[in-house]
Amino acid sequence: MTNMFLNGPFVPQREESQRENLRVTGTIPADLQGTMYRAGSSPYFDPLVPEKYHWFDGDGMVHAIAIGEGTASVRNRYVATAGLKYEQGVGHAVYGSFMNGGVPAVMDGSRPLIKNPGNTNVWQLNETDVLVFCEGDAPHLLDASTLETKGMFNFGGTQGPVTAHFKIDPANGDIIFFGSMGTHVNFYHAKSDGQLIASYPFSIDTPAFMHDFAATEHYAVFARTPALVDFEGVIKGNPSTIWSPELSNEFGLMNIATGEIQWYRVDHTFSITHFLNAFERDGQVVIDANCAPDFGAKIGERNPFSVATPWRWTIDLETGTVTGHQIADVNCEFPRHDPRVAGREHRYGYYAATRTGQFCEDWLFDHLAKIDSETGKVEYQGGVEGLTSPGEPVFVPRADSVAEDDGYVLCVWWNAHTDESEMLVHDARDFEGAPLARIHMGHRVPMGFHGNWSQAKSA
Repeated sequence: MTNMFLNGPFVPQREESQRENLRVTGTIPADLQGTMYRAGSSPYFDPLVPEKYHWFDGDGMVHAIAIGEGTASVRNRYVATAGLKYEQGVGHAVYGSFMNGGVPAVMDGSRPLIKNPGNTNVWQLNETDVLVFCEGDAPHLLDASTLETKGMFNFGGTQGPVTAHFKIDPANGDIIFFGSMGTHVNFYHAKSDGQLIASYPFSIDTPAFMHDFAATEHYAVFARTPALVDFEGVIKGNPSTIWSPELSNEFGLMNIATGEIQWYRVDHTFSITHFLNAFERDGQVVIDANCAPDFGAKIGERNPFSVATPWRWTIDLETGTVTGHQIADVNCEFPRHDPRVAGREHRYGYYAATRTGQFCEDWLFDHLAKIDSETGKVEYQGGVEGLTSPGEPVFVPRADSVAEDDGYVLCVWWNAHTDESEMLVHDARDFEGAPLARIHMGHRVPMGFHGNWSQAKSA
Protein backbone atom coordinates (compact mmCIF):
# COMPACT_ATOMS: atom_id res chain seq x y z
CA MET A 1 0.00 0.00 0.00
CA THR A 2 1.32 3.45 -0.89
CA ASN A 3 1.37 5.75 2.13
CA MET A 4 1.46 9.47 1.31
CA PHE A 5 3.23 10.14 4.60
CA LEU A 6 6.29 8.11 3.57
CA ASN A 7 6.72 9.73 0.16
CA GLY A 8 7.59 13.08 -1.42
CA PRO A 9 8.07 15.86 1.14
CA PHE A 10 7.31 13.40 3.97
CA VAL A 11 10.29 11.08 3.28
CA PRO A 12 12.40 10.91 6.46
CA GLN A 13 15.52 13.08 6.63
CA ARG A 14 17.62 11.13 9.13
CA GLU A 15 20.91 12.98 8.79
CA GLU A 16 21.73 15.39 11.61
CA SER A 17 23.95 18.16 10.30
CA GLN A 18 25.19 21.74 10.54
CA ARG A 19 25.41 23.78 7.31
CA GLU A 20 27.01 27.23 7.24
CA ASN A 21 26.84 30.02 4.67
CA LEU A 22 23.78 28.68 2.88
CA ARG A 23 23.26 29.80 -0.69
CA VAL A 24 20.88 32.76 -0.87
CA THR A 25 19.02 33.92 -3.96
CA GLY A 26 17.90 37.53 -3.60
CA THR A 27 18.59 39.61 -0.51
CA ILE A 28 17.70 38.83 3.09
CA PRO A 29 16.26 42.02 4.69
CA ALA A 30 18.79 43.71 6.97
CA ASP A 31 16.39 43.78 9.93
CA LEU A 32 15.72 40.02 9.72
CA GLN A 33 18.19 38.76 12.29
CA GLY A 34 17.43 35.80 14.49
CA THR A 35 16.54 32.12 14.31
CA MET A 36 13.59 30.23 12.91
CA TYR A 37 13.03 27.15 15.06
CA ARG A 38 10.88 24.55 13.34
CA ALA A 39 9.56 21.19 14.60
CA GLY A 40 8.92 18.34 12.19
CA SER A 41 8.23 14.65 11.87
CA SER A 42 10.94 12.25 10.62
CA PRO A 43 10.75 8.59 11.71
CA TYR A 44 14.20 7.38 12.80
CA PHE A 45 13.36 3.77 11.91
CA ASP A 46 11.03 2.42 9.23
CA PRO A 47 7.53 2.01 10.72
CA LEU A 48 6.41 -1.41 11.96
CA VAL A 49 3.20 -1.21 9.91
CA PRO A 50 3.94 1.17 7.01
CA GLU A 51 0.36 1.29 5.74
CA LYS A 52 -0.82 2.57 9.13
CA TYR A 53 1.97 5.07 9.67
CA HIS A 54 0.70 8.62 10.15
CA TRP A 55 2.52 11.92 9.75
CA PHE A 56 1.75 12.72 13.40
CA ASP A 57 3.71 9.62 14.55
CA GLY A 58 7.19 10.51 13.25
CA ASP A 59 10.06 11.21 15.62
CA GLY A 60 10.61 14.88 16.33
CA MET A 61 13.36 16.70 14.47
CA VAL A 62 14.09 20.37 15.09
CA HIS A 63 15.62 22.66 12.48
CA ALA A 64 17.22 25.92 13.57
CA ILE A 65 17.66 28.32 10.63
CA ALA A 66 19.83 31.19 11.84
CA ILE A 67 19.93 34.48 9.92
CA GLY A 68 22.24 37.42 10.47
CA GLU A 69 23.94 40.10 8.38
CA GLY A 70 22.37 38.72 5.20
CA THR A 71 23.71 35.18 5.67
CA ALA A 72 22.09 31.98 6.92
CA SER A 73 22.97 28.62 8.46
CA VAL A 74 20.92 25.59 9.45
CA ARG A 75 21.29 22.90 12.10
CA ASN A 76 18.96 19.93 12.52
CA ARG A 77 18.78 17.32 15.26
CA TYR A 78 16.43 14.67 16.58
CA VAL A 79 14.66 15.18 19.89
CA ALA A 80 16.00 12.44 22.15
CA THR A 81 12.68 11.27 23.59
CA ALA A 82 12.41 8.26 25.88
CA GLY A 83 10.59 6.28 23.18
CA LEU A 84 13.20 7.04 20.52
CA LYS A 85 16.08 6.16 22.85
CA TYR A 86 14.43 2.81 23.59
CA GLU A 87 14.05 2.06 19.87
CA GLN A 88 17.65 3.08 19.23
CA GLY A 89 18.68 0.65 21.96
CA VAL A 90 16.98 -2.31 20.29
CA GLY A 91 17.80 -1.15 16.77
CA HIS A 92 14.32 -0.99 15.24
CA ALA A 93 10.85 0.53 15.65
CA VAL A 94 8.69 -0.98 18.38
CA TYR A 95 5.75 1.45 18.53
CA GLY A 96 2.72 1.43 16.25
CA SER A 97 0.72 4.42 15.06
CA PHE A 98 -0.98 6.53 17.69
CA MET A 99 -3.39 7.88 15.08
CA ASN A 100 -4.16 4.71 13.11
CA GLY A 101 -3.30 1.92 15.54
CA GLY A 102 -1.81 -1.38 14.44
CA VAL A 103 0.36 -2.46 17.39
CA PRO A 104 -0.94 -3.03 20.95
CA ALA A 105 1.02 -1.33 23.73
CA VAL A 106 3.46 -3.35 25.85
CA MET A 107 2.49 -2.82 29.47
CA ASP A 108 5.18 -4.73 31.38
CA GLY A 109 7.17 -1.62 32.27
CA SER A 110 10.07 -2.47 29.98
CA ARG A 111 9.55 0.61 27.83
CA PRO A 112 7.50 3.82 27.78
CA LEU A 113 3.87 2.84 27.29
CA ILE A 114 3.29 5.19 24.35
CA LYS A 115 5.89 7.13 22.43
CA ASN A 116 5.81 10.88 22.86
CA PRO A 117 7.53 11.87 19.59
CA GLY A 118 8.29 15.47 20.57
CA ASN A 119 7.54 16.71 17.06
CA THR A 120 4.85 19.40 17.08
CA ASN A 121 5.91 22.88 18.18
CA VAL A 122 9.07 24.64 19.29
CA TRP A 123 9.75 27.92 21.10
CA GLN A 124 12.85 29.61 22.48
CA LEU A 125 12.40 30.02 26.23
CA ASN A 126 15.56 32.04 26.89
CA GLU A 127 19.04 32.60 25.46
CA THR A 128 20.17 29.05 26.25
CA ASP A 129 17.03 26.90 26.08
CA VAL A 130 14.43 25.81 23.54
CA LEU A 131 11.23 23.92 24.35
CA VAL A 132 9.76 21.28 22.02
CA PHE A 133 6.09 20.44 22.58
CA CYS A 134 3.90 17.45 21.82
CA GLU A 135 0.58 16.37 23.30
CA GLY A 136 1.84 13.25 25.07
CA ASP A 137 3.90 14.72 27.91
CA ALA A 138 5.66 17.81 29.21
CA PRO A 139 7.87 19.56 26.64
CA HIS A 140 11.48 18.57 26.04
CA LEU A 141 14.23 21.06 26.85
CA LEU A 142 16.88 21.56 24.16
CA ASP A 143 20.09 23.55 24.03
CA ALA A 144 19.31 26.62 21.90
CA SER A 145 22.66 26.44 20.09
CA THR A 146 23.37 22.73 19.66
CA LEU A 147 19.76 21.41 19.83
CA GLU A 148 20.97 18.69 22.19
CA THR A 149 18.13 17.32 24.33
CA LYS A 150 18.72 18.25 27.98
CA GLY A 151 15.65 16.67 29.57
CA MET A 152 12.04 17.53 30.30
CA PHE A 153 10.57 20.85 31.46
CA ASN A 154 7.50 21.09 33.68
CA PHE A 155 7.29 24.88 34.19
CA GLY A 156 7.85 24.34 37.90
CA GLY A 157 4.66 22.37 38.50
CA THR A 158 2.65 21.09 35.53
CA GLN A 159 0.98 17.71 35.97
CA GLY A 160 0.70 15.26 33.06
CA PRO A 161 0.68 16.16 29.37
CA VAL A 162 0.92 19.66 27.94
CA THR A 163 -0.59 20.88 24.69
CA ALA A 164 1.64 21.76 21.74
CA HIS A 165 -0.16 25.10 21.38
CA PHE A 166 0.79 27.78 23.87
CA LYS A 167 -0.12 31.47 23.58
CA ILE A 168 2.17 34.41 24.33
CA ASP A 169 0.70 37.66 25.66
CA PRO A 170 2.34 40.44 23.60
CA ALA A 171 1.88 42.90 26.47
CA ASN A 172 4.07 41.11 29.02
CA GLY A 173 5.39 37.88 27.48
CA ASP A 174 3.29 35.65 29.75
CA ILE A 175 2.65 32.12 28.50
CA ILE A 176 -0.72 30.40 28.78
CA PHE A 177 -1.33 26.78 27.80
CA PHE A 178 -3.20 23.65 28.88
CA GLY A 179 -3.01 19.88 29.05
CA SER A 180 -5.80 17.32 28.72
CA MET A 181 -6.15 13.66 29.58
CA GLY A 182 -9.54 12.07 29.07
CA THR A 183 -12.17 14.34 30.60
CA HIS A 184 -9.68 16.19 32.82
CA VAL A 185 -8.09 19.45 31.66
CA ASN A 186 -5.49 21.65 33.35
CA PHE A 187 -5.09 25.29 32.37
CA TYR A 188 -1.73 26.92 33.10
CA HIS A 189 -0.43 30.50 33.28
CA ALA A 190 3.33 31.12 33.44
CA LYS A 191 5.59 34.15 33.36
CA SER A 192 7.91 34.73 30.42
CA ASP A 193 10.69 32.80 32.20
CA GLY A 194 8.52 29.66 32.13
CA GLN A 195 7.64 29.53 35.83
CA LEU A 196 4.00 28.87 36.72
CA ILE A 197 1.99 31.55 38.47
CA ALA A 198 -1.46 29.89 38.27
CA SER A 199 -3.17 26.65 37.27
CA TYR A 200 -6.86 25.82 37.06
CA PRO A 201 -8.27 22.30 36.57
CA PHE A 202 -11.66 21.65 35.01
CA SER A 203 -13.61 18.71 33.62
CA ILE A 204 -15.44 18.17 30.35
CA ASP A 205 -18.29 15.76 29.65
CA THR A 206 -16.45 13.70 27.02
CA PRO A 207 -12.77 12.87 26.32
CA ALA A 208 -12.68 15.44 23.51
CA PHE A 209 -9.65 15.80 21.28
CA MET A 210 -8.33 19.24 22.32
CA HIS A 211 -5.23 20.07 20.29
CA ASP A 212 -5.41 23.84 20.25
CA PHE A 213 -7.16 26.74 21.97
CA ALA A 214 -7.34 30.52 21.61
CA ALA A 215 -6.97 33.42 23.99
CA THR A 216 -8.19 36.99 24.34
CA GLU A 217 -6.99 39.56 26.86
CA HIS A 218 -9.27 38.08 29.53
CA TYR A 219 -10.39 34.63 28.34
CA ALA A 220 -8.96 31.30 27.29
CA VAL A 221 -11.17 29.82 24.57
CA PHE A 222 -11.67 26.05 24.41
CA ALA A 223 -13.68 23.93 21.98
CA ARG A 224 -15.39 20.64 22.79
CA THR A 225 -16.15 18.85 19.51
CA PRO A 226 -17.35 15.35 18.53
CA ALA A 227 -13.73 14.22 17.99
CA LEU A 228 -13.00 11.93 20.96
CA VAL A 229 -9.72 10.40 22.17
CA ASP A 230 -10.01 6.66 22.86
CA PHE A 231 -7.01 6.01 25.10
CA GLU A 232 -8.10 2.44 25.90
CA GLY A 233 -8.32 1.79 22.19
CA VAL A 234 -4.75 3.04 21.74
CA ILE A 235 -3.53 0.50 24.30
CA LYS A 236 -5.20 -2.23 22.24
CA GLY A 237 -3.65 -0.98 19.01
CA ASN A 238 -6.73 0.82 17.68
CA PRO A 239 -6.97 4.37 16.26
CA SER A 240 -6.72 7.08 18.89
CA THR A 241 -9.36 9.54 17.67
CA ILE A 242 -13.00 8.65 17.01
CA TRP A 243 -15.54 10.90 15.32
CA SER A 244 -18.90 10.86 17.19
CA PRO A 245 -21.28 13.15 15.24
CA GLU A 246 -24.16 12.58 17.65
CA LEU A 247 -22.40 14.89 20.10
CA SER A 248 -22.83 18.66 20.05
CA ASN A 249 -20.19 21.38 19.85
CA GLU A 250 -19.47 23.86 22.61
CA PHE A 251 -17.11 26.75 23.19
CA GLY A 252 -15.78 27.30 26.70
CA LEU A 253 -14.60 30.69 27.95
CA MET A 254 -12.30 30.55 30.99
CA ASN A 255 -11.54 33.72 32.88
CA ILE A 256 -7.72 33.78 32.90
CA ALA A 257 -7.62 35.66 36.22
CA THR A 258 -10.06 33.46 38.17
CA GLY A 259 -10.31 30.10 36.38
CA GLU A 260 -14.09 30.34 36.11
CA ILE A 261 -15.38 28.73 32.92
CA GLN A 262 -18.67 29.09 31.04
CA TRP A 263 -19.76 26.86 28.14
CA TYR A 264 -21.75 28.00 25.09
CA ARG A 265 -23.51 25.53 22.83
CA VAL A 266 -22.99 25.84 19.06
CA ASP A 267 -25.79 24.89 16.69
CA HIS A 268 -23.39 23.38 14.17
CA THR A 269 -21.28 20.21 14.11
CA PHE A 270 -17.61 20.56 13.14
CA SER A 271 -14.05 19.86 14.21
CA ILE A 272 -11.55 22.63 14.87
CA THR A 273 -8.09 21.86 13.56
CA HIS A 274 -6.37 25.09 14.65
CA PHE A 275 -7.34 28.51 15.93
CA LEU A 276 -6.02 31.65 14.25
CA ASN A 277 -6.79 34.13 17.03
CA ALA A 278 -9.57 35.51 19.23
CA PHE A 279 -10.41 38.91 20.69
CA GLU A 280 -13.05 40.85 22.62
CA ARG A 281 -15.17 43.55 20.98
CA ASP A 282 -18.37 45.30 22.11
CA GLY A 283 -19.46 42.68 24.62
CA GLN A 284 -18.59 39.78 22.32
CA VAL A 285 -15.78 37.27 21.96
CA VAL A 286 -14.77 36.81 18.31
CA ILE A 287 -13.02 33.57 17.37
CA ASP A 288 -11.28 32.78 14.08
CA ALA A 289 -10.53 29.10 13.51
CA ASN A 290 -10.11 26.48 10.83
CA CYS A 291 -13.12 24.17 10.81
CA ALA A 292 -13.53 20.77 9.16
CA PRO A 293 -16.72 18.68 8.89
CA ASP A 294 -15.12 15.83 10.85
CA PHE A 295 -11.91 14.43 12.28
CA GLY A 296 -11.38 10.87 13.43
CA ALA A 297 -11.14 7.18 12.67
CA LYS A 298 -13.97 7.04 10.15
CA ILE A 299 -11.86 9.04 7.66
CA GLY A 300 -10.03 6.84 5.12
CA GLU A 301 -6.34 6.06 5.65
CA ARG A 302 -5.22 7.31 2.21
CA ASN A 303 -6.10 10.86 3.16
CA PRO A 304 -6.97 11.16 6.86
CA PHE A 305 -7.93 14.80 6.70
CA SER A 306 -11.11 16.55 5.69
CA VAL A 307 -10.80 19.95 4.06
CA ALA A 308 -10.73 22.75 6.64
CA THR A 309 -11.83 26.29 5.86
CA PRO A 310 -11.54 29.56 7.84
CA TRP A 311 -14.57 30.43 9.98
CA ARG A 312 -15.45 33.26 12.35
CA TRP A 313 -17.51 32.51 15.47
CA THR A 314 -18.98 35.21 17.70
CA ILE A 315 -20.14 34.65 21.28
CA ASP A 316 -22.51 37.30 22.63
CA LEU A 317 -21.63 37.42 26.33
CA GLU A 318 -24.99 38.95 27.32
CA THR A 319 -27.33 36.56 25.48
CA GLY A 320 -25.05 33.50 25.38
CA THR A 321 -25.76 32.95 21.70
CA VAL A 322 -23.11 31.75 19.25
CA THR A 323 -23.17 32.63 15.57
CA GLY A 324 -20.72 31.76 12.84
CA HIS A 325 -19.91 32.15 9.18
CA GLN A 326 -17.29 30.89 6.77
CA ILE A 327 -14.79 33.65 5.99
CA ALA A 328 -13.54 32.27 2.67
CA ASP A 329 -13.98 29.14 0.57
CA VAL A 330 -10.33 28.11 0.84
CA ASN A 331 -8.82 24.75 1.83
CA CYS A 332 -6.18 25.91 4.29
CA GLU A 333 -4.34 25.03 7.48
CA PHE A 334 -1.60 26.15 9.87
CA PRO A 335 -3.10 29.62 10.48
CA ARG A 336 -0.70 32.27 11.78
CA HIS A 337 -0.98 35.99 12.47
CA ASP A 338 1.16 38.94 13.48
CA PRO A 339 2.24 37.99 17.04
CA ARG A 340 1.75 41.60 18.16
CA VAL A 341 -2.04 41.18 17.86
CA ALA A 342 -2.30 37.89 19.77
CA GLY A 343 -5.51 38.07 21.79
CA ARG A 344 -6.30 41.46 20.29
CA GLU A 345 -8.38 42.50 17.32
CA HIS A 346 -6.73 41.29 14.13
CA ARG A 347 -7.45 41.38 10.42
CA TYR A 348 -5.04 39.09 8.55
CA GLY A 349 -4.17 35.41 8.70
CA TYR A 350 -1.49 33.48 6.81
CA TYR A 351 -2.07 29.84 5.84
CA ALA A 352 -0.76 26.86 3.89
CA ALA A 353 -3.44 26.33 1.22
CA THR A 354 -4.56 25.14 -2.18
CA ARG A 355 -6.45 27.09 -4.82
CA THR A 356 -8.64 24.13 -5.81
CA GLY A 357 -10.52 23.71 -2.56
CA GLN A 358 -9.07 20.21 -2.18
CA PHE A 359 -5.75 18.72 -1.11
CA CYS A 360 -3.03 18.02 -3.64
CA GLU A 361 -2.94 14.47 -4.98
CA ASP A 362 0.45 13.44 -3.52
CA TRP A 363 0.87 15.87 -0.62
CA LEU A 364 -1.25 18.47 1.10
CA PHE A 365 -0.69 22.05 -0.06
CA ASP A 366 0.89 23.92 -2.97
CA HIS A 367 0.24 27.59 -2.05
CA LEU A 368 0.24 30.03 0.81
CA ALA A 369 -2.78 32.27 1.39
CA LYS A 370 -3.20 35.63 3.07
CA ILE A 371 -6.83 35.99 4.14
CA ASP A 372 -8.51 39.19 5.29
CA SER A 373 -10.83 38.05 8.08
CA GLU A 374 -12.98 41.17 7.78
CA THR A 375 -13.62 41.13 4.01
CA GLY A 376 -12.84 37.53 3.02
CA LYS A 377 -10.32 38.71 0.41
CA VAL A 378 -7.73 36.05 -0.42
CA GLU A 379 -4.24 36.58 -1.85
CA TYR A 380 -2.17 33.57 -2.97
CA GLN A 381 1.55 32.86 -3.14
CA GLY A 382 2.57 29.91 -5.31
CA GLY A 383 6.31 29.76 -4.72
CA VAL A 384 8.94 29.80 -7.48
CA GLU A 385 10.77 27.41 -9.83
CA GLY A 386 9.28 24.09 -8.86
CA LEU A 387 8.76 24.79 -5.17
CA THR A 388 5.62 23.31 -3.66
CA SER A 389 4.36 21.73 -0.43
CA PRO A 390 4.80 24.78 1.82
CA GLY A 391 4.63 24.29 5.56
CA GLU A 392 3.33 26.67 8.18
CA PRO A 393 3.98 30.36 7.38
CA VAL A 394 5.41 32.44 10.21
CA PHE A 395 4.94 36.22 10.33
CA VAL A 396 7.86 38.39 11.50
CA PRO A 397 7.17 42.12 12.01
CA ARG A 398 9.41 44.57 10.18
CA ALA A 399 11.65 46.53 12.55
CA ASP A 400 9.90 49.63 13.93
CA SER A 401 6.70 48.83 12.00
CA VAL A 402 3.23 49.49 13.40
CA ALA A 403 0.73 48.19 10.83
CA GLU A 404 -0.46 44.63 11.36
CA ASP A 405 0.72 43.27 8.00
CA ASP A 406 3.97 45.25 7.78
CA GLY A 407 6.53 42.49 7.97
CA TYR A 408 7.82 39.26 6.48
CA VAL A 409 6.31 35.82 5.98
CA LEU A 410 8.83 32.99 6.37
CA CYS A 411 8.00 29.52 5.08
CA VAL A 412 9.84 26.30 4.18
CA TRP A 413 9.00 24.90 0.72
CA TRP A 414 10.04 21.66 -1.03
CA ASN A 415 11.31 21.18 -4.59
CA ALA A 416 10.01 17.89 -6.01
CA HIS A 417 12.64 17.94 -8.80
CA THR A 418 15.76 18.46 -6.67
CA ASP A 419 14.36 16.95 -3.44
CA GLU A 420 15.72 19.92 -1.51
CA SER A 421 13.99 22.56 0.57
CA GLU A 422 14.18 26.34 0.68
CA MET A 423 12.97 28.89 3.17
CA LEU A 424 11.38 31.79 1.32
CA VAL A 425 11.12 35.30 2.72
CA HIS A 426 8.00 37.06 1.45
CA ASP A 427 6.95 40.69 1.89
CA ALA A 428 3.57 40.42 3.63
CA ARG A 429 2.34 43.62 1.93
CA ASP A 430 3.37 42.35 -1.51
CA PHE A 431 2.20 38.84 -0.77
CA GLU A 432 1.68 37.71 -4.36
CA GLY A 433 5.01 39.13 -5.54
CA ALA A 434 8.34 37.38 -5.91
CA PRO A 435 10.06 36.43 -2.66
CA LEU A 436 12.62 38.84 -1.27
CA ALA A 437 15.02 35.97 -0.59
CA ARG A 438 15.35 32.23 -1.11
CA ILE A 439 17.49 30.43 1.46
CA HIS A 440 18.61 27.07 0.04
CA MET A 441 18.75 24.43 2.78
CA GLY A 442 21.00 22.01 0.85
CA HIS A 443 18.80 19.05 1.84
CA ARG A 444 15.14 18.15 2.21
CA VAL A 445 13.43 19.41 5.33
CA PRO A 446 10.70 16.85 6.09
CA MET A 447 7.17 18.21 6.05
CA GLY A 448 6.74 19.59 9.55
CA PHE A 449 4.19 21.20 11.81
CA HIS A 450 4.86 24.39 13.75
CA GLY A 451 7.69 26.81 14.40
CA ASN A 452 8.50 30.23 15.76
CA TRP A 453 10.89 33.07 15.02
CA SER A 454 13.25 34.25 17.75
CA GLN A 455 14.61 37.72 17.07
CA ALA A 456 18.27 38.26 17.87
CA LYS A 457 18.69 40.40 21.01
CA SER A 458 21.02 42.83 19.26
CA ALA A 459 18.72 43.31 16.25
